[in-house]
Amino acid sequence: MSLIALAAAAAVSATQAGQPASATAPVAEPMRMTAVLLDCQVKETGLTDCKALDAEGATAEAAVKMAAQVEVSEAFALANPGRIVLRMTVTN
Repeated sequence: MSLIALAAAAAVSATQAGQPASATAPVAEPMRMTAVLLDCQVKETGLTDCKALDAEGATAEAAVKMAAQVEVSEAFALANPGRIVLRMTVTN
């Protein structure tokens, strides 16, 4: 009878060892993309004084940082003096 118990234990052990390691790994959350409307001042070659119109917190901060890196052409700045509203897509 001890041979039967030993064989059963070996079968259970082999079944558990055959499972892939990824079965226990946590599933990563998918990246989310959020559109944020910004109100910005058009200056010579860039956007300044940007304010998020429809977002708050880290999402708004990320959109404002992205807008600060946008370069605009002189022709665009001359054609669009003052403030503009644009949409930035932020990945969370």
